[in-house]
Amino acid sequence: MNSFVNPNKRSISLPKGCKDLVDVLEGPERKRKVAIERFIRLILLQAQQDRATELVIAPVSDGGTPIRYKVGAIWHEMSPFPSHIRPGVVAELGRMAELPEGPFPREGILRLAFGKAQVRWRVRIKDMEDDCELTRLTE
Repeated sequence: MNSFVNPNKRSISLPKGCKDLVDVLEGPERKRKVAIERFIRLILLQAQQDRATELVIAPVSDGGTPIRYKVGAIWHEMSPFPSHIRPGVVAELGRMAELPEGPFPREGILRLAFGKAQVRWRVRIKDMEDDCELTRLTE
């Protein structure tokens, strides 16, 4: 029987630390996905504010996963993020850009709204272990 169900009361008892049923239903995997989506939005918001035209999430290196973006003709480095979340970041970018199923390379358009601003990025994933390239699209 489920440990959260109390058969005597016909109700659900939440485990310690849970504020409501949503905490139980979301679980660690859902929370991880939401955190990765927020991370991606933060990266793209920073790139948009700096007027970047390209963004590259590089393959894993010794110091983490490097990110760089291009403003004009100059490439800027962002702080690397932990390598263990790179597969989740690339997969979530693919989901957000509605990349087609099938073999690599894959390409799609990621559409986001930041307040009243609508931004579009072309997402290209050559391979899960290679560069993930984003190019900002203008209207």
